[in-house]
Amino acid sequence: AAALAVLSEPFDIAGSEVEIGASIGVALRPSHGRDLSELMKAADVAMYFAKESGRGRVERFGIALADQLNARAMLDRDLRQAVTHGQFELMYQPQVAASDSRIVGAEALLRWRHPTEGLKPAVQFIKRAEETGLIVEIGDWVVDTVAATLSRWAAAGVEQRLSINLSARQIDHVAFFRRLRSAMLAAGSPARLLELELSETLAMSCSDEAIAALAALRADGATVAMDGFGTGYSNVARLRALPLDRIKLDGSVVAPVATEANARTVVHALIGLIHGLGCEVVAEGVEHPAQAEVLRVMGCDVLQGYAIAAPMAEHEFLGWTRTHAGSAATAQPSARPSTAA
Repeated sequence: AAALAVLSEPFDIAGSEVEIGASIGVALRPSHGRDLSELMKAADVAMYFAKESGRGRVERFGIALADQLNARAMLDRDLRQAVTHGQFELMYQPQVAASDSRIVGAEALLRWRHPTEGLKPAVQFIKRAEETGLIVEIGDWVVDTVAATLSRWAAAGVEQRLSINLSARQIDHVAFFRRLRSAMLAAGSPARLLELELSETLAMSCSDEAIAALAALRADGATVAMDGFGTGYSNVARLRALPLDRIKLDGSVVAPVATEANARTVVHALIGLIHGLGCEVVAEGVEHPAQAEVLRVMGCDVLQGYAIAAPMAEHEFLGWTRTHAGSAATAQPSARPSTAA
């Protein structure tokens, strides 16, 4: 701590005052190593943990940190094997029009079929994949799989759009968008069935080049959605400048809408803002029929969540669309029309 305080003091360099920060990792002999190499490795791990925990900190190597290191090393190894052996799958969660329950699309959700731990959702590994750079290879697999899927759907007369999530690593690399367009062209996949989804955080921070690349794909017929709206800081001027077709209310915003008046007030205001921007409103994380009904009455356009259907394999999804199309056609129309396409 004393060393950290000293390092935080301003330095005089050539007459200019310069301030720096530091993250410090500490390892002790013999508990954390018996030679310099082992001690440096342990201290290095502690230092990186200090940086990840907010910087400007001192962290001491210990058993808990060693366990985290081992778990991370195992995850890295297993992820590399997953890429090599093709252990990833896509699951499809339907999106339906709030007004009459017509199916209008689906979100492709990445899953990892781990050989010993079973099916793992993306939240358990995607962050580490981005940190290690493996997200590039995983993203290439997703692009090829989605292009082939849309080609099959178009040939079978399935006209629902399919939404894929973009990562931070992908969106600021124009090469990714070239790769996506090439894969779609090679598979003969119609762009009108593709939707690109980026998080609210990415939408607020992505480069002008990324926005131009999104706009180019949109000009080809693809659509663009922003995910997780309501959980971060959105600049309205920025929202107006982005090439967006749909904005998705985050599940945390949707969750209390059927039970809390304040939540309904907030969601109603957000729906008005999104419609004012010329975009459709998609509510994700809809878990209960009561939430769906409230959202429908407030003018939400599209619903997604377990109250509609769980994520499912492609053959299950296609079967579900056929069954659901029949039931939706015989359902009574709602009192309020939707603007969903």
